[in-house]
Amino acid sequence: MVDALTEARRILVDGGLLVDARPDSRVAARVRSGSGRSRVIGTIGTQRDTKTDDQLSDRAVREVLRRGLFRSRRRGRMWHAIPFEDRSELQDYLSDHLRFSRRVSWRVPAAKRGGELVVERAVRFEILARR
Repeated sequence: MVDALTEARRILVDGGLLVDARPDSRVAARVRSGSGRSRVIGTIGTQRDTKTDDQLSDRAVREVLRRGLFRSRRRGRMWHAIPFEDRSELQDYLSDHLRFSRRVSWRVPAAKRGGELVVERAVRFEILARR
């Protein structure tokens, strides 16, 4: 990824911006019932291989900053919401997903897991300015 960031820098004008955004595997995804800001009823972890890839990406960004190729203008985390009609639809999604683990760690009994569900997944971002 260092090579990709170096190539991206090559085509940017001085002071040009590059937005690096990717799922944040350091934070478990949250499962909420319904829409809005209801309480968290479960969490979903990240598969081991994906965590390793994310760590390598984090190192690559740190490396290009260390080399002085970019300057960090801003960084943070935002949440991306993914709605599901019910638990069955969520499970189908998880069965095919390459990032999330296949199971939800529920915080509530089965009787309280019905209806619409929303998965909120963390996305890390950093705005990099070409030096």
